Amino acid sequence: MTRKKEKISLKRFRGAVPYAVVSIITIALAFFGSLDKANSGKSISLDSFAAEDYVVSTDQLSELYVVAGLSDALGLASASDVAANYVIATTMHEAGQATSGKLEKPPLTSFTASRGVVEHIVLEGETLESIAEEYKISTDQIRWSNGLKTTATSAGTTLYIPSKSGIVYTVKSGETVEGIAEKYGSNVEEIIALNDLEVSGISEGMRILIKDGTLPEKERPEYVAPVVRTYTYTYLGDTSARTGAVCNRSLGHGQCVSWAQIKRPDLGIMANANRWDDIARSRGILVNHVPAAGAIFQTDSGWYGHVGYVESVNADGSINVSERNYRGCYGVLYSTIPASEVGKFNYIH
Repeated sequence: MTRKKEKISLKRFRGAVPYAVVSIITIALAFFGSLDKANSGKSISLDSFAAEDYVVSTDQLSELYVVAGLSDALGLASASDVAANYVIATTMHEAGQATSGKLEKPPLTSFTASRGVVEHIVLEGETLESIAEEYKISTDQIRWSNGLKTTATSAGTTLYIPSKSGIVYTVKSGETVEGIAEKYGSNVEEIIALNDLEVSGISEGMRILIKDGTLPEKERPEYVAPVVRTYTYTYLGDTSARTGAVCNRSLGHGQCVSWAQIKRPDLGIMANANRWDDIARSRGILVNHVPAAGAIFQTDSGWYGHVGYVESVNADGSINVSERNYRGCYGVLYSTIPASEVGKFNYIH
Protein backbone atom coordinates (compact mmCIF):
# COMPACT_ATOMS: atom_id res chain seq x y z
CA MET A 1 0.00 0.00 0.00
CA THR A 2 1.45 3.40 -0.97
CA ARG A 3 2.59 5.55 1.90
CA LYS A 4 1.08 8.97 1.59
CA LYS A 5 3.11 12.16 1.92
CA GLU A 6 3.16 13.54 5.41
CA LYS A 7 3.79 17.19 6.02
CA ILE A 8 6.64 17.74 8.40
CA SER A 9 5.73 20.21 11.11
CA LEU A 10 7.97 23.29 11.10
CA LYS A 11 7.53 23.76 14.81
CA ARG A 12 10.57 21.58 15.41
CA PHE A 13 12.73 24.10 13.62
CA ARG A 14 13.07 27.10 15.88
CA GLY A 15 14.77 30.07 14.46
CA ALA A 16 15.93 30.85 10.99
CA VAL A 17 19.38 29.37 11.38
CA PRO A 18 18.35 25.81 12.30
CA TYR A 19 15.75 25.92 9.54
CA ALA A 20 18.32 26.88 6.93
CA VAL A 21 20.82 24.31 8.18
CA VAL A 22 18.30 21.48 8.00
CA SER A 23 17.24 22.54 4.52
CA ILE A 24 20.81 22.52 3.26
CA ILE A 25 21.54 19.15 4.85
CA THR A 26 18.35 17.65 3.38
CA ILE A 27 19.06 18.83 -0.15
CA ALA A 28 22.64 17.62 0.10
CA LEU A 29 21.38 14.26 1.34
CA ALA A 30 18.97 13.94 -1.58
CA PHE A 31 21.54 14.65 -4.27
CA PHE A 32 24.83 13.43 -2.82
CA GLY A 33 24.19 11.16 0.14
CA SER A 34 21.87 8.53 -1.38
CA LEU A 35 24.45 6.39 -3.09
CA ASP A 36 24.40 2.62 -2.71
CA LYS A 37 27.79 1.05 -2.26
CA ALA A 38 27.21 -1.16 -5.28
CA ASN A 39 26.18 1.83 -7.41
CA SER A 40 28.66 4.53 -6.54
CA GLY A 41 28.36 7.76 -8.54
CA LYS A 42 24.68 7.30 -9.50
CA SER A 43 21.63 9.38 -8.46
CA ILE A 44 18.31 7.91 -7.36
CA SER A 45 16.19 9.61 -10.01
CA LEU A 46 13.58 7.40 -11.73
CA ASP A 47 15.14 8.26 -15.08
CA SER A 48 18.10 6.16 -13.95
CA PHE A 49 15.75 3.25 -13.20
CA ALA A 50 14.43 3.27 -16.75
CA ALA A 51 17.85 3.72 -18.36
CA GLU A 52 19.77 0.91 -16.69
CA ASP A 53 19.61 -1.92 -14.17
CA TYR A 54 19.68 0.36 -11.17
CA VAL A 55 19.05 -0.92 -7.64
CA VAL A 56 18.14 1.15 -4.61
CA SER A 57 18.55 0.17 -0.98
CA THR A 58 15.69 0.43 1.49
CA ASP A 59 17.65 3.18 3.25
CA GLN A 60 17.58 5.24 0.07
CA LEU A 61 13.84 4.66 -0.24
CA SER A 62 13.42 6.01 3.29
CA GLU A 63 15.53 9.02 2.40
CA LEU A 64 13.34 9.67 -0.63
CA TYR A 65 10.33 9.67 1.71
CA VAL A 66 11.95 12.24 4.01
CA VAL A 67 12.93 14.40 1.06
CA ALA A 68 9.38 14.28 -0.32
CA GLY A 69 7.94 15.38 3.02
CA LEU A 70 10.41 18.21 3.51
CA SER A 71 10.11 19.39 -0.09
CA ASP A 72 6.39 19.77 0.40
CA ALA A 73 6.74 21.45 3.79
CA LEU A 74 9.32 23.91 2.47
CA GLY A 75 7.31 24.65 -0.65
CA LEU A 76 10.16 23.79 -3.04
CA ALA A 77 9.45 24.11 -6.75
CA SER A 78 10.40 20.48 -7.30
CA ALA A 79 8.09 19.19 -4.56
CA SER A 80 5.56 17.62 -6.95
CA ASP A 81 8.25 15.78 -8.91
CA VAL A 82 9.90 14.47 -5.75
CA ALA A 83 6.52 13.32 -4.40
CA ALA A 84 5.69 11.56 -7.68
CA ASN A 85 9.04 9.75 -7.63
CA TYR A 86 8.42 8.56 -4.08
CA VAL A 87 4.88 7.29 -4.84
CA ILE A 88 6.04 5.34 -7.90
CA ALA A 89 9.12 3.94 -6.15
CA THR A 90 7.06 2.79 -3.16
CA THR A 91 4.43 1.21 -5.43
CA MET A 92 7.20 -0.68 -7.22
CA HIS A 93 8.61 -1.83 -3.88
CA GLU A 94 5.28 -3.06 -2.54
CA ALA A 95 4.40 -4.73 -5.84
CA GLY A 96 7.10 -7.28 -5.16
CA GLN A 97 9.90 -5.66 -7.14
CA ALA A 98 12.37 -5.83 -4.23
CA THR A 99 14.49 -8.68 -2.89
CA SER A 100 17.04 -8.67 -0.08
CA GLY A 101 16.48 -5.01 0.67
CA LYS A 102 17.11 -3.93 -2.92
CA LEU A 103 14.68 -2.27 -5.29
CA GLU A 104 15.08 -3.67 -8.78
CA LYS A 105 14.25 -1.82 -11.97
CA PRO A 106 10.71 -2.63 -13.23
CA PRO A 107 9.08 -1.60 -16.53
CA LEU A 108 8.11 1.87 -15.35
CA THR A 109 5.92 2.79 -18.26
CA SER A 110 3.38 0.00 -17.87
CA PHE A 111 2.05 -1.54 -14.66
CA THR A 112 -0.16 -4.52 -15.51
CA ALA A 113 -2.09 -4.48 -12.25
CA SER A 114 -2.90 -1.99 -9.49
CA ARG A 115 -2.64 -2.62 -5.75
CA GLY A 116 -6.43 -3.21 -5.73
CA VAL A 117 -5.86 -6.39 -7.75
CA VAL A 118 -4.64 -9.63 -6.18
CA GLU A 119 -2.92 -12.27 -8.32
CA HIS A 120 -4.01 -15.65 -7.00
CA ILE A 121 -2.50 -18.90 -8.24
CA VAL A 122 -5.04 -21.70 -7.86
CA LEU A 123 -3.83 -24.45 -5.56
CA GLU A 124 -4.63 -28.14 -5.82
CA GLY A 125 -8.11 -28.75 -4.43
CA GLU A 126 -9.24 -25.13 -4.62
CA THR A 127 -12.45 -24.22 -6.41
CA LEU A 128 -13.84 -20.92 -7.54
CA GLU A 129 -16.35 -21.19 -4.70
CA SER A 130 -13.64 -21.64 -2.04
CA ILE A 131 -11.57 -18.82 -3.51
CA ALA A 132 -14.59 -16.52 -3.54
CA GLU A 133 -15.25 -17.35 0.11
CA GLU A 134 -11.61 -16.64 0.99
CA TYR A 135 -11.73 -13.15 -0.51
CA LYS A 136 -15.32 -12.42 0.57
CA ILE A 137 -16.54 -11.84 -2.98
CA SER A 138 -18.85 -13.69 -5.37
CA THR A 139 -17.91 -16.30 -7.96
CA ASP A 140 -19.45 -14.05 -10.61
CA GLN A 141 -17.01 -11.28 -9.69
CA ILE A 142 -14.10 -13.69 -10.13
CA ARG A 143 -15.47 -15.03 -13.41
CA TRP A 144 -16.10 -11.57 -14.85
CA SER A 145 -12.66 -10.42 -13.74
CA ASN A 146 -11.02 -13.28 -15.62
CA GLY A 147 -13.31 -13.81 -18.62
CA LEU A 148 -14.56 -17.19 -17.39
CA LYS A 149 -17.84 -18.52 -18.74
CA THR A 150 -18.18 -21.10 -15.96
CA THR A 151 -16.82 -21.70 -12.45
CA ALA A 152 -14.47 -24.42 -13.67
CA THR A 153 -10.79 -23.84 -12.84
CA SER A 154 -7.61 -25.90 -12.37
CA ALA A 155 -4.49 -25.86 -10.23
CA GLY A 156 -1.76 -23.54 -11.47
CA THR A 157 -4.16 -21.08 -13.08
CA THR A 158 -3.49 -17.41 -12.28
CA LEU A 159 -6.64 -15.51 -11.36
CA TYR A 160 -6.98 -11.76 -10.93
CA ILE A 161 -9.02 -11.17 -7.78
CA PRO A 162 -10.62 -7.86 -6.73
CA SER A 163 -9.34 -7.03 -3.24
CA LYS A 164 -12.76 -5.56 -2.46
CA SER A 165 -16.24 -6.31 -3.74
CA GLY A 166 -16.22 -5.39 -7.40
CA ILE A 167 -14.49 -6.47 -10.60
CA VAL A 168 -11.01 -6.41 -12.07
CA TYR A 169 -11.12 -4.51 -15.35
CA THR A 170 -8.51 -4.22 -18.10
CA VAL A 171 -8.34 -0.65 -19.40
CA LYS A 172 -8.90 -0.20 -23.12
CA SER A 173 -7.38 2.43 -25.37
CA GLY A 174 -8.88 5.89 -24.96
CA GLU A 175 -10.85 5.10 -21.80
CA THR A 176 -11.03 7.50 -18.86
CA VAL A 177 -11.66 6.91 -15.17
CA GLU A 178 -14.84 8.97 -15.44
CA GLY A 179 -16.15 6.89 -18.33
CA ILE A 180 -15.31 3.60 -16.63
CA ALA A 181 -16.99 4.67 -13.38
CA GLU A 182 -20.17 5.70 -15.18
CA LYS A 183 -20.36 2.60 -17.37
CA TYR A 184 -19.68 0.02 -14.68
CA GLY A 185 -21.50 1.66 -11.77
CA SER A 186 -18.66 2.81 -9.55
CA ASN A 187 -17.20 6.01 -8.11
CA VAL A 188 -14.42 8.07 -9.71
CA GLU A 189 -12.74 8.98 -6.42
CA GLU A 190 -12.77 5.39 -5.17
CA ILE A 191 -11.30 4.03 -8.40
CA ILE A 192 -8.48 6.57 -8.22
CA ALA A 193 -7.77 5.97 -4.53
CA LEU A 194 -7.95 2.16 -4.59
CA ASN A 195 -5.66 1.94 -7.63
CA ASP A 196 -3.18 4.73 -6.72
CA LEU A 197 -3.98 6.65 -9.90
CA GLU A 198 -3.41 10.11 -8.41
CA VAL A 199 -0.04 10.43 -10.15
CA SER A 200 0.13 7.98 -13.04
CA GLY A 201 -3.52 7.85 -14.16
CA ILE A 202 -4.75 4.88 -16.20
CA SER A 203 -3.19 3.44 -19.33
CA GLU A 204 -4.17 0.84 -21.89
CA GLY A 205 -3.74 -2.72 -20.63
CA MET A 206 -3.70 -1.80 -16.93
CA ARG A 207 -5.78 -3.99 -14.63
CA ILE A 208 -7.68 -1.93 -12.09
CA LEU A 209 -10.21 -2.59 -9.35
CA ILE A 210 -13.67 -1.17 -9.99
CA LYS A 211 -15.20 -1.22 -6.51
CA ASP A 212 -18.83 -2.40 -6.51
CA GLY A 213 -18.68 -2.46 -10.31
CA THR A 214 -20.65 -4.90 -12.43
CA LEU A 215 -20.43 -5.91 -16.07
CA PRO A 216 -23.31 -5.06 -18.39
CA GLU A 217 -25.07 -8.22 -19.54
CA LYS A 218 -23.65 -8.10 -23.06
CA GLU A 219 -20.05 -7.85 -21.75
CA ARG A 220 -20.30 -10.86 -19.47
CA PRO A 221 -18.28 -13.86 -20.73
CA GLU A 222 -21.27 -16.17 -20.39
CA TYR A 223 -23.49 -13.93 -22.51
CA VAL A 224 -24.87 -15.56 -25.63
CA ALA A 225 -26.50 -13.26 -28.14
CA PRO A 226 -30.01 -14.40 -29.05
CA VAL A 227 -30.30 -15.95 -32.48
CA VAL A 228 -32.53 -13.88 -34.72
CA ARG A 229 -33.76 -16.16 -37.47
CA THR A 230 -35.20 -14.54 -40.54
CA TYR A 231 -37.09 -16.78 -42.92
CA THR A 232 -37.11 -15.83 -46.55
CA TYR A 233 -40.02 -17.42 -48.37
CA THR A 234 -39.56 -18.24 -52.03
CA TYR A 235 -41.92 -19.25 -54.80
CA LEU A 236 -41.53 -21.99 -57.40
CA GLY A 237 -39.09 -20.31 -59.72
CA ASP A 238 -36.23 -17.84 -59.82
CA THR A 239 -36.66 -15.27 -57.06
CA SER A 240 -34.75 -12.71 -59.11
CA ALA A 241 -37.56 -12.82 -61.72
CA ARG A 242 -39.67 -10.33 -59.75
CA THR A 243 -39.37 -6.73 -60.87
CA GLY A 244 -40.07 -3.30 -59.45
CA ALA A 245 -39.98 -4.49 -55.82
CA VAL A 246 -40.73 -1.79 -53.23
CA CYS A 247 -40.91 -2.56 -49.50
CA ASN A 248 -43.46 -0.43 -47.64
CA ARG A 249 -42.80 -0.64 -43.87
CA SER A 250 -45.48 1.86 -42.92
CA LEU A 251 -48.22 -0.80 -43.20
CA GLY A 252 -47.07 -2.81 -40.20
CA HIS A 253 -44.94 -5.91 -39.90
CA GLY A 254 -45.69 -9.60 -39.84
CA GLN A 255 -45.64 -12.94 -41.64
CA CYS A 256 -47.01 -13.58 -45.09
CA VAL A 257 -50.21 -15.18 -43.76
CA SER A 258 -51.11 -12.07 -41.72
CA TRP A 259 -51.21 -9.93 -44.89
CA ALA A 260 -53.27 -12.53 -46.76
CA GLN A 261 -55.74 -12.65 -43.84
CA ILE A 262 -56.02 -8.84 -43.91
CA LYS A 263 -56.66 -8.81 -47.66
CA ARG A 264 -59.04 -11.81 -47.67
CA PRO A 265 -60.63 -12.11 -44.22
CA ASP A 266 -63.61 -13.86 -45.83
CA LEU A 267 -61.51 -17.00 -46.38
CA GLY A 268 -61.08 -17.43 -42.64
CA ILE A 269 -57.96 -19.57 -43.08
CA MET A 270 -55.68 -19.70 -40.01
CA ALA A 271 -52.75 -21.97 -40.90
CA ASN A 272 -49.26 -22.06 -42.36
CA ALA A 273 -49.13 -20.92 -45.97
CA ASN A 274 -48.38 -24.40 -47.32
CA ARG A 275 -51.83 -25.57 -46.15
CA TRP A 276 -53.92 -22.74 -47.57
CA ASP A 277 -54.68 -24.44 -50.90
CA ASP A 278 -55.68 -27.72 -49.22
CA ILE A 279 -57.93 -26.00 -46.68
CA ALA A 280 -59.56 -23.88 -49.41
CA ARG A 281 -60.34 -26.96 -51.51
CA SER A 282 -61.80 -28.75 -48.48
CA ARG A 283 -64.18 -25.82 -48.04
CA GLY A 284 -65.24 -25.79 -51.66
CA ILE A 285 -63.31 -22.64 -52.57
CA LEU A 286 -62.00 -22.47 -56.15
CA VAL A 287 -58.25 -23.12 -56.43
CA ASN A 288 -56.53 -23.15 -59.84
CA HIS A 289 -53.51 -21.81 -61.75
CA VAL A 290 -55.35 -18.83 -63.29
CA PRO A 291 -54.56 -15.48 -61.65
CA ALA A 292 -57.22 -12.89 -60.98
CA ALA A 293 -57.30 -9.57 -59.16
CA GLY A 294 -58.27 -10.16 -55.53
CA ALA A 295 -57.08 -13.79 -55.47
CA ILE A 296 -54.53 -15.17 -53.02
CA PHE A 297 -51.48 -16.62 -54.76
CA GLN A 298 -49.98 -19.58 -52.92
CA THR A 299 -47.04 -22.00 -53.06
CA ASP A 300 -45.74 -24.84 -50.90
CA SER A 301 -42.18 -23.67 -51.58
CA GLY A 302 -40.00 -22.39 -48.75
CA TRP A 303 -39.99 -23.22 -45.04
CA TYR A 304 -43.76 -23.09 -44.50
CA GLY A 305 -44.98 -22.15 -47.95
CA HIS A 306 -45.89 -18.64 -49.01
CA VAL A 307 -49.03 -16.62 -49.74
CA GLY A 308 -49.66 -13.16 -51.13
CA TYR A 309 -52.35 -11.00 -52.70
CA VAL A 310 -52.91 -10.36 -56.41
CA GLU A 311 -53.44 -6.62 -56.83
CA SER A 312 -54.02 -6.70 -60.58
CA VAL A 313 -53.38 -8.62 -63.79
CA ASN A 314 -51.49 -6.87 -66.61
CA ALA A 315 -52.19 -7.12 -70.32
CA ASP A 316 -48.92 -8.98 -70.93
CA GLY A 317 -49.93 -11.72 -68.46
CA SER A 318 -47.73 -10.52 -65.59
CA ILE A 319 -49.36 -9.82 -62.23
CA ASN A 320 -48.86 -7.11 -59.63
CA VAL A 321 -48.76 -8.54 -56.11
CA SER A 322 -48.40 -7.50 -52.48
CA GLU A 323 -47.06 -9.71 -49.68
CA ARG A 324 -45.21 -9.80 -46.36
CA ASN A 325 -42.00 -11.55 -45.35
CA TYR A 326 -40.65 -11.99 -48.84
CA ARG A 327 -36.88 -11.58 -49.28
CA GLY A 328 -36.54 -9.93 -45.87
CA CYS A 329 -39.40 -7.41 -46.19
CA TYR A 330 -41.59 -7.80 -43.10
CA GLY A 331 -43.57 -4.74 -44.10
CA VAL A 332 -45.49 -5.07 -47.36
CA LEU A 333 -43.58 -5.76 -50.57
CA TYR A 334 -45.10 -4.61 -53.84
CA SER A 335 -43.68 -6.17 -57.01
CA THR A 336 -44.50 -7.67 -60.39
CA ILE A 337 -44.30 -11.38 -61.17
CA PRO A 338 -43.45 -11.92 -64.85
CA ALA A 339 -45.90 -13.85 -67.05
CA SER A 340 -43.36 -16.67 -67.39
CA GLU A 341 -43.63 -17.34 -63.61
CA VAL A 342 -47.37 -16.77 -63.09
CA GLY A 343 -48.41 -20.35 -63.89
CA LYS A 344 -46.23 -21.79 -61.12
CA PHE A 345 -48.59 -20.63 -58.35
CA ASN A 346 -51.93 -21.74 -57.03
CA TYR A 347 -54.62 -19.05 -56.91
CA ILE A 348 -57.29 -19.14 -54.25
CA HIS A 349 -60.31 -17.21 -55.50
